[in-house]
Amino acid sequence: MVSILIVILGAITVPRMVSLEKRQEDKALIEVEDLLRMFAFRNSVGTQQIALHYDRSKNALSLWILDLNPDDPEGPRTWQQDRLSYPVELPESMLITEAAADDAVLRDEIWTIASNPDGSRPRIAVLVAGKNLTGEIVLDSYSTVPVRLDKDGAVVREPIDLDAEGREFDRW
Repeated sequence: MVSILIVILGAITVPRMVSLEKRQEDKALIEVEDLLRMFAFRNSVGTQQIALHYDRSKNALSLWILDLNPDDPEGPRTWQQDRLSYPVELPESMLITEAAADDAVLRDEIWTIASNPDGSRPRIAVLVAGKNLTGEIVLDSYSTVPVRLDKDGAVVREPIDLDAEGREFDRW
């Protein structure tokens, strides 16, 4: 009798625990997507250089800005964590396994992808892997909206050269 009760309770709680972990991973993917959106927004409207910073030991992704040094305002600017955004702390079951800046792959324990001093930025791709979900989030260098490639219907627009395709007289 007791063993049947334990089996029934186990059959009820195990799917809920897996479901909870999956929801936490999905929430983390959404938060990474939002942080990339903030990166694009801050880069497009701000005058300061901005960077994405990942530290695997903390399992956190954060925004950093090149700002005045509070200890030496007259000195050179220093990289500081952005005060207007929160870092994304991934669940224990997830890691950023790979990132790329303009197709330069980053797999280090700590990495940074910064915007350029002229205001442009690289194409950023981040691969986040967990026990239940894996997602690739891409922020093109010309876009302000990141795209999550693991979702159905996600389309990434690629720039094309109409002249190179023999369509120089096509309207665009």
